[in-house]
Amino acid sequence: MEQVQEYATEDVAGNSPRVPQPLVIGREPRLVSRPGPLPEVRRPDSEIDGAALPGLEIRAASLRGDAHRYFGTPRQDAMGLWHDGGRTLLACVADGLGSKEASHVGAAAACEVAHAGLSDSLEPVTAAARIIESISEEIKARADRLDLPPDELSTTFLAAVVRELPETSAYQAVLMRVGDCMAWCLREGVWLPCFPENDTDAAVVTSATHALPRDVEHVEVACADLYPGDMLLLCTDGLARPMRAPQVSTQLANWWSRPEPPSLPEFFWQMSFRAKTHDDDRTAVCLWRV
Repeated sequence: MEQVQEYATEDVAGNSPRVPQPLVIGREPRLVSRPGPLPEVRRPDSEIDGAALPGLEIRAASLRGDAHRYFGTPRQDAMGLWHDGGRTLLACVADGLGSKEASHVGAAAACEVAHAGLSDSLEPVTAAARIIESISEEIKARADRLDLPPDELSTTFLAAVVRELPETSAYQAVLMRVGDCMAWCLREGVWLPCFPENDTDAAVVTSATHALPRDVEHVEVACADLYPGDMLLLCTDGLARPMRAPQVSTQLANWWSRPEPPSLPEFFWQMSFRAKTHDDDRTAVCLWRV
């Protein structure tokens, strides 16, 4: 891969550094990556977050896609982080269905209330069902307040409940999803899927039809143990789809396998990479086991 200058440096005159344009991976995209008209629905163009917790370093970002920027439509992705102050972290991402004008409301609702269904006393499948059910009920309630059919707030959803395993060096993530969001563990530079991957585009399209609040019975549950040096990635399909290209997955693995997690500005710049035909909203939460 061609070597690129990744980060800005101060010039000889001591002026403030200029941040370079997002890295183009592969062919030049058709749309220019810059804000367009203001959406009628006011949501921030992008969000960035992060945390340093015992044993974990977290970076999270949700970016409006170039297509939504060009047409002046709102970001339909959302993300959330919640820590109980002890041993439990919940991280989640959601992707409002593009065909539903109010889906951004459903995505935001899912990430805002996901932690309300947490319980230490339930086994993973039952706990996941409880969380998904509580999200579904909240989306229906918000639809009712907006006088809209619940289906108009449809969103996919993925969450990880991460806890330290007693008397071990591992943390365990219990993952739950409805729809086509993806989770991988990055271990020694290799991406390991947390859910079974489908080989055909037809299968991916079929799984993408599952969404909340409708498909509560289609929740999938998986577990992943995280050891020092591992990184868990949760993302919407705006990142999962370009990651099918080896150029993209290799570049992200190179960035995110470095000894130190990126700073918040570095992570936002990395997430802003551009790839032809991939102009959807893009959201990711990365959890490094340190």
